[in-house]
Amino acid sequence: MQHQVLHAPAFSTLRLDMTEGESILVQPGAMQAMTPGFHIEIQLGLQRGEKRGVFGGMRSVFGGESFFTAIYRAKRDGQHIMLAPEQMGEIRPIEITPESGLMLAPGAFLACTPELSFQLHYAGMKGLLATRGLFFLKTEGSGLLFLSSHGGVIEQPLAEGERFVVDNRNVVAFAQTLSYESVVLTKSLKDSFFSGEGFIVRFTGPGKLIYQTRARPSAGMIRGLFQMVT
Repeated sequence: MQHQVLHAPAFSTLRLDMTEGESILVQPGAMQAMTPGFHIEIQLGLQRGEKRGVFGGMRSVFGGESFFTAIYRAKRDGQHIMLAPEQMGEIRPIEITPESGLMLAPGAFLACTPELSFQLHYAGMKGLLATRGLFFLKTEGSGLLFLSSHGGVIEQPLAEGERFVVDNRNVVAFAQTLSYESVVLTKSLKDSFFSGEGFIVRFTGPGKLIYQTRARPSAGMIRGLFQMVT
């Protein structure tokens, strides 16, 4: 499989050139165009094997993704598919290994090769304040992952004990080796409310942090509260 990111950085699309038998797992609704030689299958969630089913779908929903995942499999050589995320921004391909696993914030997943799988990681109130979601998607195994962002993508490597601060609306993904904590930037909650500077996330290395240059637009009060817990 060959991949190419086009129209970057603001209007990124992903082109995948595939040969017979190759497949890609895709966030539903991301397919933009394709050649006719694909078999399309729908599965529940992003898990493999016995982890699929209704509970697999629910895990993906709690991780901020769709209940379903679309699988596109090339039926013959010389096929290609174009993918585009819902938001305007960058697409970043990342090779994942067990040693370089990531935690994905809600909405970051675009596509991946079928060898890669995910587990739902419950982060509780700590995760809610860190990325506005109670859960992360935790990568398992090895494979190629395609992340999407709102705005551009910045990768920030952190050495052992090194700290770095990011607004909680800008976190895309981070290495499983990073530790993190949510803190208030200002001295009081009143100052946070009026200044617009709410919770920030303080990461401590070692590991890689991936964040976006723009915060996703507000979904409104009611919808926003619902998204915080799903």
